[in-house]
Amino acid sequence: MMARDSSIIRRARRAGAGTVVAMLCAHCAPGRIPATTTADRPVDRGTVLDARLLQMLDMRLADTTIVDAVLRDASSARRGRGALAVGQMKMRSRYAWVRLLLVDADTAVSANAAYALGIAKDTGSVSALARALAGAPDVVAREAAWALGEIGEPARVVLTVALGEGMSQPLTMSAAGQRRSAVRAALLLATVKLAPVPVATVLPWLADSASEPVRAAAYVLGRNRLPAGVRALLSVRSHPDDETRQHVARGLAKSAAGDSMALTARAALTVLIGDASARVRMNAARSIASYGPVALRDVERALADADANVRVAASEGMGAVLLRDSAGWRRTWDRDTTFRVRQQLLSAARASGVTALAAFELEWSRHIDWRRRSAALDVRVASEKADRLALAREFARDADPRVRVNALNAAPPNASDTAVRSLAVVALADADAHVRATALAILARRARAEDVTAALVAFERATKEGDRDSRLAALRLIAAAWTLDSLRLDTLQLRRLMAFSGAASMAEYRAVSSVSPMATWARSTPPITSRPLEDYQRLVRQWGTSGATQPRAVIRTERGDITIELFGADAPLVVEAFLRLTESGYYRNTLFHRVVPNFVAQDGAAYGDGSGGPGFSLRESLSRRRHERGAVGLATSGPDTGGSQYYLCHSTQPHLDGAYTVFGRIVDGFDVLDRLVQGDRMIRIERR
Repeated sequence: MMARDSSIIRRARRAGAGTVVAMLCAHCAPGRIPATTTADRPVDRGTVLDARLLQMLDMRLADTTIVDAVLRDASSARRGRGALAVGQMKMRSRYAWVRLLLVDADTAVSANAAYALGIAKDTGSVSALARALAGAPDVVAREAAWALGEIGEPARVVLTVALGEGMSQPLTMSAAGQRRSAVRAALLLATVKLAPVPVATVLPWLADSASEPVRAAAYVLGRNRLPAGVRALLSVRSHPDDETRQHVARGLAKSAAGDSMALTARAALTVLIGDASARVRMNAARSIASYGPVALRDVERALADADANVRVAASEGMGAVLLRDSAGWRRTWDRDTTFRVRQQLLSAARASGVTALAAFELEWSRHIDWRRRSAALDVRVASEKADRLALAREFARDADPRVRVNALNAAPPNASDTAVRSLAVVALADADAHVRATALAILARRARAEDVTAALVAFERATKEGDRDSRLAALRLIAAAWTLDSLRLDTLQLRRLMAFSGAASMAEYRAVSSVSPMATWARSTPPITSRPLEDYQRLVRQWGTSGATQPRAVIRTERGDITIELFGADAPLVVEAFLRLTESGYYRNTLFHRVVPNFVAQDGAAYGDGSGGPGFSLRESLSRRRHERGAVGLATSGPDTGGSQYYLCHSTQPHLDGAYTVFGRIVDGFDVLDRLVQGDRMIRIERR
């Protein structure tokens, strides 16, 4: 089969772009993916093909038969989805086919192909992407530029030459200069992935006549806080594009300006502290605090800002500004009652070794609000002289399980095995499942053979209670004990492992894949994550057909409402899960547990502290959707670990593209997004 496929590819290349699709379609064996019939209606072959592709991605089990049929299909939309699947699944044997699609007659297909080669980080595609960059339509060239950036160092020469490296007039003479602004911007953004960044090549583009390339060049220089870019960034500090000014403000930190440019950079930041855009002021507040006590007046100005997140950003650097000025610490504390501002002030004061806020730290340790008690623990643990084990024991008796979880995590990793283990063993009997899961994870870091029995008991309890987090944690403890202490497992323990039964998720199977006695269980039981093909067909019909209406939802917060449009066609499984949780009432009375000014606002944690999930894991659904201002993304802690947590982007975040799923966008309520502060309440989410 592969030999024949390679022959087809070679003949298609010789024949030219115009015949590629036709030859691939002719090569497809008709009827291989037949139409089916459901209880509701007959299902056409195309829907079945789309559904099987979606099922393959959901299960993360590469199926070349499905992918080959999709890549050869007459439908351009389907070929585009096939290209994305190849990239996401890292199907190396099909990269050559995707390269062919770079010259597909439909630019949406060829753009997807370029993007797919980028998420695959296929170094073998540099030449093909370079050709697309030189001769393909702008929409394809933009994705080719992005892909070359993802590939990184092997693409350095292509990127820098395209941007006019060494040319006297790169803005007009280079290949980038002949392209539209979106392509020029994409080329510039791609250089941020190179180490070192080609600063000399990027600098001239700050003089581009269009905002997009200037913004991109400022992002590259500002995000990396490159000393060689400070003088050039100053030249665009008054640029009409506020996002460009945001990057300038970030790039003028003391670490970049050094001593030689400190006065000039600080003077510019003093102006930016009063910028009309709050997001510019946030970045300026962070940067100017890095100059230390000389910036006190400007930082205090930011601490009096009407925008709460500007004040939060300013409070992040107070340790460097106030040093050991006790009166200054008290004055700053009295100025603002915002939880997040005061939390950061307590942390900074403790780190600076001052006792000016010690009374407030003690007050928080006994506060009725669990968030303040938990924050007080974090502050005290951060001290170099802290007795972390004593603090863990103290707060492990807290009435709120979220504080108890934090206490377990505060236990020092270098403490005696017996002390930390005893703390975790006691927590295994906790009434709260999340506390038990945390205790299992702690034991896994120092697992012994005796822990297998405790893990089996915890697994049985979690199964009865329907707690998948504890189930998975128990299996990970078993795997750790097997790896670290398998020779000491007794006969009864081995028999219990060999007798393991019941359905499990793919994540659970993977957790014990190395535990030999459990191999039969993992091989013989179908995963509970498998779904009937009809489920995937339903999703395809609902959102994946041409002209299908995409769903919307309203996030109701204590600051107001945010309306979002969901990308059901691009990320159907993520959107379905989000809506299912919405309709079940899962998204009610949670907290925006993470709000980083001018970055993201994050919600959806069951416990309101960033932990806890819905009991299932979602795979990434990568598409050409970008992390623009207002993007809705799926929060993860690693590959294929998505759940209920989502984030809303305050501003464009190019470094997240291709790594996280963008499954929606804000269509109304940007002002509400900008007002959200960490700890604000999300009342509920409703489907519209």
